[in-house]
This record gives sequence, C-alpha cells and structure tokens, in this order.
Amino acid sequence: MFIRLTATFLLLFLSATCFCQIINIDKIDTFDYAKKAQWNLNIASGLEVDKQQATLFDASTFADASLQKMKELFIFSASNRFTYNGPEDVLNTGFFHLRWRHNYKNKLHPETYTQYQWDNKRGMVHRALAGANLRYNFWHHQMWEMTFATGLMYENEEWDYTAVDTNKIPAIHPNIQTSLLKSNSYMKWEGKISSKSNIAIGLFYQAGFEHFLQPRLAFNVNFDVDVSKHFAIGFKYGGIYDVQPVVPINKFYYTLSNNLIYKL
Repeated sequence: MFIRLTATFLLLFLSATCFCQIINIDKIDTFDYAKKAQWNLNIASGLEVDKQQATLFDASTFADASLQKMKELFIFSASNRFTYNGPEDVLNTGFFHLRWRHNYKNKLHPETYTQYQWDNKRGMVHRALAGANLRYNFWHHQMWEMTFATGLMYENEEWDYTAVDTNKIPAIHPNIQTSLLKSNSYMKWEGKISSKSNIAIGLFYQAGFEHFLQPRLAFNVNFDVDVSKHFAIGFKYGGIYDVQPVVPINKFYYTLSNNLIYKL
C-alpha cells in the first residue's frame, strides 16, 4: 500500500499538464439501456506552487460526466488550466464540451455535439463549434470498442498574434476571425488492457470543403489505471498538426499530462 501511494504521488509531482483539443474523446459507452437515469462523474485536479525569483501558480481541473436514460446518452466534459507567473506571463486554457447520442447501443447511430474552448498562449481567443455525426460502433465481448464516425460541423474561431514570431507579425495585425462549415471524421479504439486499466486512442480529421487536403489532424491517447475503488491515475497525450493555421504559428503542437482522478 505504501509503495502504491508513493508511486502515485511521484507521478503527480512529475506531471506536466497541458491541453490539446479538437473534439473531446469520451468514455466507453457499452452499458445496457436503463429506464432509470444513471450517471457517473470523474474529477481530476491539481495545484502546484513553485517559488524562485517569482512565485509560480499552476492549477488544473478536469471533469467528465455522463447521463444515461432509456436510449439516450449525454456526455459532458470540461477542463481548465491556469498558470500565473506574474502579470506578464499568464496561461489560461480550457474547454466545455457537450455530446448527445440517440440509440447509442445500435451499431449505427447519430450523435450531436457542441464545444467551446480557448488557449491564450497559442493565440486562440475562442473556438466555438457545433455539429452532427453518423457513428458506427463495433464491440468485442464488452472488452473493447472500435468506432468510426463522419459528419459536418460549423466552426467559428478568433485568433490573435500572441504566439507568432515577431518577424512574422504584420504592421497592422487585428485579430483574425474565421467561420467555416467543415467535414469532421474520426476513429477511436477503446478497451481494457487489464481489469484495472483502460486505454482510448483517437484519430481526428477536420477540413473545410474548399481545402479538404489541408486538414487539422489530431491524435489523442488517454490511459487510466485504477489504484482503488474511487481513485485512478490518468495519463493523456494529445497532438495536433494543422496544415494551414489561422495565424502563422507552428503547425505541430502536442501536450502531455497526468492526473489523479476521483470516480463517483
């Protein structure tokens, strides 16, 4: 028990938490239909304070919740990371995501979703989107799930030049706003590696119809290991490759994080 707790806290102190988001990966949805509403909630949070020449505050919070009733499944996810290292160095990034699936136990079923996010260090003032997919599921003995989905989404973004190299910033540089109807497709594999561990791997492809071969690509991995009935350690990786960024920032961006998760 002592070794397990020690390992848990070492992993937490070694964490480097960031966010990388296109469309949020959700939890597995192989539960049976139920007439009575059923819900679950996972919460992860962390706080780090470092004191050198200045005091650095780093706080992060994640939440995943789902509600099931009859043939309906609602999924809500949210996260926020706030880092303060003096008034000239503030990081604030996060998202809110809501998804609805009808007849979610059918191999072929619809889903709709909406999301709002921000990332001031990359220059994303805001990103708002809403869309719908047709989703195909294949389950293997309730142990793992393969998903393919494709559909349309409407996306509105506003970017500034915070993360752009100074030699690439034009003399007059107002914020840039875009509004596009996009194709959205993804595939996901999720399942149990053991009785106490779960992994989800997702690949996303999003592109406007006028520039279909200039997409945003994302690759996400979530890995959770149970350490007790209500606690787990979660590891996340997210990478985005944007062929044509809205502002001239790096095309590739990745994040890593690990968190202590409380499951209700």
